[in-house]
Amino acid sequence: MYKVFFNDKSILLTDRFDLDEMQNHSLHVKYDDFEELHYVINLLENSKKVKHVIIEYDELEVLWADFRAHYREIDAAGGVVTNGDEEILLIHRNGIWDLPKGKIENGESNEEGAVREVKEECGLSAVKLGSHLVDTFHIYYQNGFRILKKTFWYHMQSNDKTLIPQKEEGIDRVVWANPKELAKYPSYPSIEMVFGRYAESISQL
Repeated sequence: MYKVFFNDKSILLTDRFDLDEMQNHSLHVKYDDFEELHYVINLLENSKKVKHVIIEYDELEVLWADFRAHYREIDAAGGVVTNGDEEILLIHRNGIWDLPKGKIENGESNEEGAVREVKEECGLSAVKLGSHLVDTFHIYYQNGFRILKKTFWYHMQSNDKTLIPQKEEGIDRVVWANPKELAKYPSYPSIEMVFGRYAESISQL
């Protein structure tokens, strides 16, 4: 399945519907054709009542390809950075807490882009790249176009004490946060998904 976020809303594309996946203000749709998908996307983006859409189709990769055809695609990468005290590095960007991430540049690997963005956004001098955690998808508008951004997330480590927010990117704070107190740092649903995957990876060690 594929889960795509739009602000505080989400779209789940699946080939196997499960009633347990239904949430409040959810809509379940069986996919028929490309134009119907266009209608459902518009409904999610513009409706104040519909918060979650589940689109079901037996051929999941066909559904995913049709969904992607509605968007321009961008790849980004970022990290869940921890220090020796197992604190997590958070940034405060445009009024909300977030994890450091950014667009992958031409010629960069996903891993190289992730490390560079973390260093730039947080002013870190030394970052050790760890394992891949999860990929997330979210959609937004930019210059009149629909954008589908895929973000590759990695675990990283750094013990830098000096944190310098990249203000030109809308970042005004960078902090080391206790992972048990993340509720104090409300963020996007997609970031909460990354936190969940990180917690799972730690519990398996």
